Amino acid sequence: MAKFEAADDIGKPGKPPKYRRFPWRLWLWALVATAGAGAGGYFTWHFKTQADAATTNESETLKKFSAQKDEISARTTEAADYKTKHDRSDKENKELKVQQDQLSKNLSASKEELTDLRKQRAETEKRLAAIDEIQKQFAKMIDTGTLKVTSRRGSLVLSLPAEVLFPSGVADLSEDGKLKVLEVGITLKKFNDRRFLVIGHSDNQPLKGSVYKDNWELSTARALTVTRFLVQAGMDPKNLVPAGGGEHDPIAPNTSVKDLARNRRIEIALMPAINELPPLPASLGEAKPDAKLEKKP
Repeated sequence: MAKFEAADDIGKPGKPPKYRRFPWRLWLWALVATAGAGAGGYFTWHFKTQADAATTNESETLKKFSAQKDEISARTTEAADYKTKHDRSDKENKELKVQQDQLSKNLSASKEELTDLRKQRAETEKRLAAIDEIQKQFAKMIDTGTLKVTSRRGSLVLSLPAEVLFPSGVADLSEDGKLKVLEVGITLKKFNDRRFLVIGHSDNQPLKGSVYKDNWELSTARALTVTRFLVQAGMDPKNLVPAGGGEHDPIAPNTSVKDLARNRRIEIALMPAINELPPLPASLGEAKPDAKLEKKP
């Protein structure tokens, strides 16, 4: 009965239904739902804003990083170009240094060559002066035909006919020959800084009844005899070199009596000084004196 009454009570006017007793719950639910929706929207907006800001920041960071990367790449390229230029400049400086050193060496060599040429010129002038002086000293003997002064192979040569000095086929000086050789030696000893080559020459006629084996041996013996008499005249033996040419260095064909007589002669050649000769290659070096010769007794 109570249930029916309750049911009946529902339809009765002036009595609201039981759920109408709690309308605040509906409002509360609606308020909560609305607040929840608003909060969700707010947080969604908030997080979306932060995400957009983060994306923007990330994009800006990427742009800055890309710009920095480009700048680093440009600086790297610039540094590489600078290094290339520096290496090229360093190479050019080294090449210039080599050229400068070479020019300096060439200049030094040119100065040395100029100094050598001046020395050679001075020695040449000195030699020419000696030749001129020898010609003046022997002017009398030249005028009388006893002596001839000629030039052979670039050397001054004093030539004395063998007939003036020696009898035929022998190497002993005649009395007149001794006087002439002594006269020559007295004059040549004034040139004590010069060396002389004393050479005996002969014709090509075979020797007959001579103690000498051949003309070569005879010419050498005659050169040695003249050399010894030059030493007696006061010449330094170290400045004299005797030699025999035999019949192998004629100045005329051996076809006439006159030419045969011309080939029989004694020549005294002025030898060039060492400093008048062209320098030898440095690779040859210098001969070292024998240690045995250096020992003193």
